[in-house]
Amino acid sequence: MKIAFVGDLQYWKAEIENLEYKMKQIAEHNPDLAIVMGDFGGSKMRSVEGLEETKHHVDLIGCPWQAIMGNHDVEYNEEYMINYDPVATFREVFGKEPYSATVIDGVLILCVTIERQPLDTLRTIHAVYVSDEQYKWAREQLKKHEGMPTILVTHAHMVGSGLRCDRPLHTSATDTYLEQTFKPKRWQTLLKEFPQIKAWCSAHLHMGHNYDSAITYRDGVMHISCGVMTCCTRDESCNTRFIDINDGRLFVLTLDHNNDENLVLDACLDLNSNNPPKGRYYIPQKGEILVGAEDIPTAVYKHPYLDRYYVSTEKDLLWEYDAELWDFTGTIAYERKIKNLSADTDRLYIEFVDGEIVSIDLNSRKRWQYTDHINRDAVSEKGLKGEILESIPFTTFTKKEGVYVKFI
Repeated sequence: MKIAFVGDLQYWKAEIENLEYKMKQIAEHNPDLAIVMGDFGGSKMRSVEGLEETKHHVDLIGCPWQAIMGNHDVEYNEEYMINYDPVATFREVFGKEPYSATVIDGVLILCVTIERQPLDTLRTIHAVYVSDEQYKWAREQLKKHEGMPTILVTHAHMVGSGLRCDRPLHTSATDTYLEQTFKPKRWQTLLKEFPQIKAWCSAHLHMGHNYDSAITYRDGVMHISCGVMTCCTRDESCNTRFIDINDGRLFVLTLDHNNDENLVLDACLDLNSNNPPKGRYYIPQKGEILVGAEDIPTAVYKHPYLDRYYVSTEKDLLWEYDAELWDFTGTIAYERKIKNLSADTDRLYIEFVDGEIVSIDLNSRKRWQYTDHINRDAVSEKGLKGEILESIPFTTFTKKEGVYVKFI
């Protein structure tokens, strides 16, 4: 069984002819199934015309296909909220549901879609949210097929997977990984509850496959990033991901649309054992995380009461890291030089070099920001409170992805 994973189809009108050629490139490798990973429709995204255009392109592959929705397919906007129903339009144009559970050759392909997050919990219009109802449905499918090797497919990846992303964009934005500002931990719980999940395929990051961390392996699960073939690439790559399941093994392959029309083997995983994969991949570690290609860490601070750390960088960014999640949760301060940090159990206090002191509610989903123009929850009138955060030792190392910092 060979599956082609079509990454985010964000494209300009001028790309259509080239996009059709790339779909035919995919078709030449005779996939049995194609899965469209969301954020589709190009310049006509969130419209009947955009979905019809997507259908035309994907039909060129010449095999059955399934699609899931991405965050941009369901995003909030005054016009879209009133005039556009993403699920109804998906059903109307594609004639299917935006989620599915399919068994092929003894393997469960479980596709979970992004949904609109309720406004009262929304942090960003680009939220990568899954409802409790769909999460329950996914668990029911896993129980129904208990013990069957499973490939989980979502638009965005799991927190703590260690997949290559684009710093600092994907640290400032609070829509980097699945349910980042809602219930990210439950996806780690799902993997522990159902060890039959052997692989997790995701898109959303718009990054190529030529990095060790384009495939990662954590706690018995292979996390596989699926690149893009259009102008929305963030590193000029033009890749489509393939998975070939043959004789109880899962082969992860890359189609480079620009340089090599042959499929290149990246890694291989035995679906019937707990052995680690073979090939090119990265094993993420707790307290070890990518800072990026254009910035370096200057200090790491440990919260005195919570299992959280704060990483400051040369470009005056301050990022929050959750040791339980193994990932950044967001940006606390943006391009402002910090003099001191202090904290109590509920609040973080930041003293900037210009003398301003701000207070941040550590339980609020609104503590993260894209820029420093967002008003803080409160201003401390009498200086720093709580316990001063001391910097802790850290090391750095560099890979093709950029600079990593390690502090646990």
